[in-house]
Amino acid sequence: MITIKDIAKEANVSAGTVDRVLHKRGGVSPKTEEKIKKILKQKKFKINQIASSLAMKKHLNLSTLIPFFDEDNLFWKSPFSGIQKASEQVSAYGVETNNFFFDQFDPKSYIEAYEKLIKTKPDAVVMAPLFIKETVQIISSLNEKETPFLFLNVNQQGYNNLCYIGQKSFEGGALAGQLIDLCIQAGDEILIVQTRKNLENYSSISQRVKGFINFFEKNNLNTSVHQVQFEGLTNLKKTAETINELLKKNRKIKGIVIPSSRASNIVELINPSLIEGLKVVGYDTTPKNVSALKKGQITFLISQKSFNQGYKSITTMVNYLIHKEVPEAELPTPLEIVTRENVEFIEYDKRRYNSEL
Repeated sequence: MITIKDIAKEANVSAGTVDRVLHKRGGVSPKTEEKIKKILKQKKFKINQIASSLAMKKHLNLSTLIPFFDEDNLFWKSPFSGIQKASEQVSAYGVETNNFFFDQFDPKSYIEAYEKLIKTKPDAVVMAPLFIKETVQIISSLNEKETPFLFLNVNQQGYNNLCYIGQKSFEGGALAGQLIDLCIQAGDEILIVQTRKNLENYSSISQRVKGFINFFEKNNLNTSVHQVQFEGLTNLKKTAETINELLKKNRKIKGIVIPSSRASNIVELINPSLIEGLKVVGYDTTPKNVSALKKGQITFLISQKSFNQGYKSITTMVNYLIHKEVPEAELPTPLEIVTRENVEFIEYDKRRYNSEL
């Protein structure tokens, strides 16, 4: 969402000068006025953004419901950074963003966070519907209160959400299949390492696995695919023993796919003698994943532009609330293939914003 400050910066003038041009108050040279108008047109700036917000005679309360992040689970830091960036910009239009967090491994905390959220009486909600069964309960409550909501990063079907912003998980799984297939030879086998059990309640991971398997079935590739599941990574010693024992027993495994953002956590557990020669595909450019990629422990990362997802979720909802702009049902973000060679050039917006904090 473009602000007056953005226009002023590009035109190399003050925000007041842009404001005078917008409201035709004069006092600006014809040359500067023409320059500003040209930029306004290029950026498709909407003069009624502020006016519309003020006309409501109230502030808008926009709430988000997403998983919290820590050193072991850094993925959600990226979309949250995007949310923060957009929230700073829309605050000029009278929009206040309140963020509520839950444990991505605990459905109970998901409900508890929502109960705190709904007490703030939000005008709209941006949420990551991570748990299917609990999402049914939350959506029922939002519908009862006639509160609009959109899904971020995780898509669930059959709801009246305003839209979905994020990856296409099934296609992301198929992409991982294609990448690992390019890395292995005939007779080689593949291991899928999942850091969650009961995948039927975790839509995005489940769809990635389905997309991966479908790639091999659709292309009639007779590659053996092994799967191992863990409930989180709470017992690292046991997890390491399980994976290393499996790799020792089956030397034909030459490719590993981790359909979550925790690829670096997994490769750290593999004995150096066993990881040599393995091709590993993971998801998301968390700092730890990028570090493992640079070391050669991970072959490919699939990025879903998570910073952009968070940013777009806020601007899309604000445009809906203020301008009544109804978005398309799905606003998918691109799936980028990240390697050691191009990792320094990806996610520029996220790096630039984080450097400003």
